[in-house]
Amino acid sequence: MPGDTDIQTALDDRAISRVVIGWGFARDREDWERLRACYHPDGEMDISWTKGTAGEFVERLRGRPPMREGEHQKHQVGPPDIRLAGNRAVSECHVTLYSRLIIDEIEFDFTAWIRFFDLFERREGAWRIAKRTAIYEKDRMDPLNPAEVPEGYFAAMALSEYPASCKFMCYRHSKHGRRPAPGIVSAGSGAEAGLREESKAWLT
Repeated sequence: MPGDTDIQTALDDRAISRVVIGWGFARDREDWERLRACYHPDGEMDISWTKGTAGEFVERLRGRPPMREGEHQKHQVGPPDIRLAGNRAVSECHVTLYSRLIIDEIEFDFTAWIRFFDLFERREGAWRIAKRTAIYEKDRMDPLNPAEVPEGYFAAMALSEYPASCKFMCYRHSKHGRRPAPGIVSAGSGAEAGLREESKAWLT
């Protein structure tokens, strides 16, 4: 028979998983209040195009122009791996971002492979994200109709100025006037190792 500790661990795992999975649905449905509720009021967000408070992240999303007809986006969020220590936890999950966007009047499919590295905390009985950092693995950009792409288009992108792990994502943001945020974390980097050290301190 499971003991009280086992039951509480299962309940905590479920509560954190609901936040992690619910984040993806809230983000893609533009449910801004539900998205905001995934974070504590002082929560932080560190991704390719913004680094700051979770509140700033949500407001910047809300302020974006609506997608054009034919454009869409989906975050496919995998089940999280969770480590618990009292009222604190560390969660890591795989995320695949699928986007269809029109850049320079050409339709492209973008795919990015990411991991969300989250520091969770339970406050007043509720598990919420205290800090979320995206770890970028790789991405790609594919034209729906290669015949529409002008000769030399990809060669002129100047992708070398962006991290290799998310170069196409940074490029597409640049087409909308958004510069990459400082300190983007790439898989296998020293910055990722620093996150893992931070997580050890968080749990202790």
